[in-house]
Amino acid sequence: MSKVMTKAEKLADAIVESDEFVAMVNAEEKIDSDQDASELVDQIEDLQKKIDKNKESEKLKKKMASLQKTMWQNEKIKSFMQKQQKFNKLMSKVHKRINQKLSPKASENNPK
Repeated sequence: MSKVMTKAEKLADAIVESDEFVAMVNAEEKIDSDQDASELVDQIEDLQKKIDKNKESEKLKKKMASLQKTMWQNEKIKSFMQKQQKFNKLMSKVHKRINQKLSPKASENNPK
């Protein structure tokens, strides 16, 4: 198991060093340093919690739609979200590759 954990740590290191991760972290830091952007993100997170508790509230949903529109107009938040999407695509590819490697082994060990 230690060999697997060592490889997992190397993969984590490679992910942290990837252009996608670095760009996402830098974009997040820009949001954190911008009071307007940071407050908008906080408002959205708070509102999402309220919506989770009261899924039927149309008033909350309309307010969320309005906040999301405002959010997409904020260049720092928009940039972060685009970079986060690229990072998520990378992670999806990593997950897919791992599954591809595991699938032949699984079928060899579990004959039908």
